[in-house]
Amino acid sequence: MFRSAARVAFVWATRAVLFLVTACGTDQTPDSPNPRVSFQTDSARPHFGAAIATPVDSRALDLDSASWATVFVVHAGDTTGLPMLGRYTVANDTLWLDPAYPPVRGTTYMARFDGGALNRALHLSAVAPTYGSNALWTREFPSGEPTTFVESVYPTIDSVPMNLLRMYIQFSAPMTVGDEAERHIRLLDEQGKTVDNAFLVAAGGQELWDPAHTRMTIFFDPGRIKRDLKPHDVLGLPLRTGHTYSLVIDSTLHDSRGLVLARGYAKRFKVGPIDRAMPTTNLWRVASPNAGTRDSLIVDLPESLDHALLSRMLKVLDGKSNPVAGTSAPSRHDRRWAFAPAAPWQPGSYFIEVDTELEDLAGNNLRHPFDVMPGDSSTRGADRPSVRLSFTIK
Repeated sequence: MFRSAARVAFVWATRAVLFLVTACGTDQTPDSPNPRVSFQTDSARPHFGAAIATPVDSRALDLDSASWATVFVVHAGDTTGLPMLGRYTVANDTLWLDPAYPPVRGTTYMARFDGGALNRALHLSAVAPTYGSNALWTREFPSGEPTTFVESVYPTIDSVPMNLLRMYIQFSAPMTVGDEAERHIRLLDEQGKTVDNAFLVAAGGQELWDPAHTRMTIFFDPGRIKRDLKPHDVLGLPLRTGHTYSLVIDSTLHDSRGLVLARGYAKRFKVGPIDRAMPTTNLWRVASPNAGTRDSLIVDLPESLDHALLSRMLKVLDGKSNPVAGTSAPSRHDRRWAFAPAAPWQPGSYFIEVDTELEDLAGNNLRHPFDVMPGDSSTRGADRPSVRLSFTIK
């Protein structure tokens, strides 16, 4: 009787243990091994600079970015600073953290996968074992002779309006994006002192590059230019009429290979009066070429216009509004626009179509001035997306 009762008790106890293991076992430990952490260090491949963890617990594949940000973190230098910004993606059993900005040369990055944080994100039992792994990577400086340089700074004229809106820096080769350019580019006054808060700093320090990464755009702070904004009242315009300034580009900027510039650059210019007048095509002079030639169509302008916009906001159409193939370019300090046809000109009527968003150096376009006071309805220009200038090939 005693043995029978003991056996029954043992069977029930065994069943209870099995029940607990079945019910709770998957909540105690991860079902995947400790992830291996690494970096994608090949700049010629996608996801350059990304931190990688694989394999990750299959139950974690549906976690959102906020949850992953507590589990998989990358720091620059050490763990005392803010985590690196980036985008989390999961492919199969691999977690990627792509950096929001290119990794900086000479900087060591540490990636850490925190198993304890993953357990908490998955709401696992407190007794579940924690695990983790990390990896270090330093993006080294390259070797070689610097060859990249600043070709020019636009506007190229020696005198600009006091309310100049933007400048362009043209480099001879692609540059590194996210190189904290604001630390390498300065505006100096006549005494060689830095003009503080002259330029607009975009959210997150994002830089403005053309697709080829050879031309950088720098905006003067619009809040200091527009009269109805507080920075204008407190600080005034960055430039002052009658004074001379220098835009200085240090040689410490890096090209796409990671090499510094071959030399620094300084653009010196004078400042004239404020310009709040809208540009108009009524004052443009068009010189038509002759039929049967491939001579350039020449348009002379009464003032310098924005270099980048002038380069792309004009096109030539034939009498049926079909685009004419060819190449165009500004010249003469952006006071001339020339168009060279791909084939000889044919006799007939043509048009130059001008986008009315075309701006002058102060940001005034063909539709309205850049700096318009509230309630001012008298400053109105073109009311269409584009305007046309006609010319005839004889």
